[in-house]
Amino acid sequence: MKIIIGGAGAVGTHLAKLLSRERHDITIMDASPEKFENLVTNYDLMGRSVSPTSIEGLRSAGVNNADLVIGVTPNETENLTCCMLASKMGAKKTVARVESLEYLQPKNKEFFKEVGIHSLIMPEMIAAEEIASSVQRSWIRQIWEVENGDLLMMGIKVRENCQILNIPLKDLGMSNAPYHIVAIKRHGETLIPHGNDYLQAYDLAYFMTTKKYMPYIREITGKMDYPDVKNVIIMGGGRTAVYATRLMPSNINIKIIEKDKERCKQLNELIDKPNVMIIHGDGRDISLLLEENIQNTQAFVGLTSSSEANILGCLTAKRMDVRKSIAMLGNLSFVDMAESLDIGTLINKQSIAASYIYRMMLKADVTNVKSLMVANADVAEFNVKPNSKITKKLVKDLNLPLGCTIGGLIRNHQGVLVNGNTQIEEGDHVVAFCLENDLGKLSSFFA
Repeated sequence: MKIIIGGAGAVGTHLAKLLSRERHDITIMDASPEKFENLVTNYDLMGRSVSPTSIEGLRSAGVNNADLVIGVTPNETENLTCCMLASKMGAKKTVARVESLEYLQPKNKEFFKEVGIHSLIMPEMIAAEEIASSVQRSWIRQIWEVENGDLLMMGIKVRENCQILNIPLKDLGMSNAPYHIVAIKRHGETLIPHGNDYLQAYDLAYFMTTKKYMPYIREITGKMDYPDVKNVIIMGGGRTAVYATRLMPSNINIKIIEKDKERCKQLNELIDKPNVMIIHGDGRDISLLLEENIQNTQAFVGLTSSSEANILGCLTAKRMDVRKSIAMLGNLSFVDMAESLDIGTLINKQSIAASYIYRMMLKADVTNVKSLMVANADVAEFNVKPNSKITKKLVKDLNLPLGCTIGGLIRNHQGVLVNGNTQIEEGDHVVAFCLENDLGKLSSFFA
């Protein structure tokens, strides 16, 4: 495919790296060439030092033959303009990053298609949805719900009190167990486990199960002592914090700590919820945290613009016995360090945006892709088409890519766990776990 990326900021750069693995014809455009110099040197792509809103620049980049044009500059207006121009000049599909919630309303979808913008993405809102979901379950690092929880994938950090440590998976009765362990992150590497593999203390294990068995998995992983979340402190009052607060249920009390006094005034106007309190101060200040009753807080969320501040804030909260912590990382280079410090749940907007756009590149009918940046892996949902390769044999006979496993499926609105003897059928909604280089390979089975 021929792809043009408008904007060489954090999202554009991450996306270019991701797509370059698939050997697409990629051109990245930015008025500041220093932003993409390293990309052009180290990856198989072209760079053009021109604004993505330049008609001549788009023309010289070959927009008339482009399969996809992506506007991901920090400026919403530039992204919309880039996509409208590109569509008018012949691009087949366009995606624009936006900041306005109004644009995402379903009633405006057809309007944007008419002006040449086929899809909109707002990383802050997607991140907020993930935070709101994650913060309610103090014992889970990451959770993926399919069809309102009929099927679940949960990332859980197992410790010495986990009941299923050091037992080969084949001896756990995995074919009949109410869960599948689809992946294990250990010592910086992610593996797709087989029968002789087993869990060790401090592994990050990914379980596929159904909602009915969540309490059972909580018990066997030794998480019964984790408290239900009633009180949350959020450090940083940016857009992501506002959206996450709006999405959290009213029975959770929320305190947002923000350093900027003017922003505190804005937050009081933006958030009209009786369970939310805005506090002026620094979320890393131990005396302030004690004053705000952190000893009775079950979750701490670091959402400032500084990765370092978010990590430090979460570490401070954990030292004060807060069981659940979530850190927003603007810089992916901090991921390994944050994971080694046992920070908790990690969120990165670039990764979120790239996953959303990446699914548009796949030939199969992919309804959702979630990047698990801690595990260097993706979880994808596929709709099974008639006569697709995935329906031709039992799962064990399909010769799936080594870095992939199918954990479960939805059939007739029921969650079903998948094993080697499962026959996937037309109309199934399949959830697969893939190491980051194998999603494209797996998609061919569903095309």
